[in-house]
Amino acid sequence: MSAGGPDRGEQLARRRQSLVRRSGQLRQQVVDQSQALQPALLWADRLQDAWIWLRANPLVVAGGVLAVAVWRPRRSLGLALRLWSGWKLLQRARSVGSTASRLF
Repeated sequence: MSAGGPDRGEQLARRRQSLVRRSGQLRQQVVDQSQALQPALLWADRLQDAWIWLRANPLVVAGGVLAVAVWRPRRSLGLALRLWSGWKLLQRARSVGSTASRLF
């Protein structure tokens, strides 16, 4: 060790202090930048709450579907066919995606 220079312990203590300060700054940046996501996260929470409610009250959903089917049967049938086609397309896309992921 040189008599005039700082020893290793002091260097490490200063480095640690610098890193702790930098970590605090980065944490504050994350908090500040995440404020922009707040509205989207609130909507996601609302959607999750609605989904939980719908799963807890399936008779209300079934009653609504039945009411629409009775009130607008032709439109209901068209919507049901589009939903079925979309579901099948999603299943096909998942199948192709999983096959592709196994290849690579």
